[in-house]
Amino acid sequence: MDILEAIERVSKAVEAVSHEIEKLKLQAVEAFPSGPHPAQPGRPEADDRLKMLLGYLTLSPGMEEDELLNTLLNCAQQVVRAEGAALTLYDDRKDVLIFRAATGVASDKIIGWEVPLINSQHGIAFRMRQVISSTPINRAIDEVTGIAYRNVLIAPLVINDEVIGTVSAVNKITADHFTPQDVEDYSGFAALAAHIIRQRIRECNLKLIFEGDAAQVPLELAGLKDLTGDADLLEIIQSVVAIGRRSPEMIPLCKQIISALASMG
Repeated sequence: MDILEAIERVSKAVEAVSHEIEKLKLQAVEAFPSGPHPAQPGRPEADDRLKMLLGYLTLSPGMEEDELLNTLLNCAQQVVRAEGAALTLYDDRKDVLIFRAATGVASDKIIGWEVPLINSQHGIAFRMRQVISSTPINRAIDEVTGIAYRNVLIAPLVINDEVIGTVSAVNKITADHFTPQDVEDYSGFAALAAHIIRQRIRECNLKLIFEGDAAQVPLELAGLKDLTGDADLLEIIQSVVAIGRRSPEMIPLCKQIISALASMG
C-alpha cells in the first residue's frame, strides 16, 4: 500500500464519521424550531432528542474497537513497511504512557502496557515533541511479547499544543532503519490520530455535561489531562440551549449562536 492508497482509505473512514456528525447536526437544528410549537404525537421534543444523542454517544467504541483509529494504524504500518503500529496515551495519574491501540505484530499483547517517560524512546518523542527514528532503549516489552524490536519510529500526538501520547511503528521490513520519508509520513498520521482522539474527548465531555457525575469516563481517556477548551465550549452551548427553553422568542438568536459555536470546532 502506498501513501495515496492509505490516504484514500482513511478519507473514506473520515467521510463515514462526517456523515454521522451531519446527522447529529440536523437533529440538533430540529430540536430548536423557528418558533414555539405544541407537543406533537410521535415527535420527540428537545430533551428527548438530547437523550437520543446521548444514546449515540454511549455506543462510542473503546480504543481497541475503534474502527477509524485502527484503520489509520493499519495504513500507517503499511505505508512505512513496518511489522506493527501502536498508539499510546499519557496517563497523568501515573506519569506514564499506556498502549491503548495496536495493529500487526504482538498487537494483542501490548494493550495496557505502561511505558516510562524516562529511559524510553516513546518518552523522548513525547517530551521533545519530535518524530524520532531509533533503536529501542527500553527492552522490557521484548520479554512480554517475545518479539525482538530492532527499530522504532515514534511521533507525538498533539492537541491544542498539548502532547497527549504517541503513535509508533516497529521493525521496518525492508531496511535496518526507518527513512526520512517515513518520518515525514508519520507526522501526518500522528496529526490524523490526534484528531480522532480529540473527537473521543469531545464525546466524553458531552456525556459529562449531559450526565454529570453519573457519566462513565472511558478507561482510555480517564488519565488524560483535562483539556478544558472543548468542555468550556460545550458548557456555553448548554447555557444557550437553556436560554432558548426559557425564552422561546430568543430561539432564532440561539440557533445562530449555536451554529457559530459549532463551526469553531
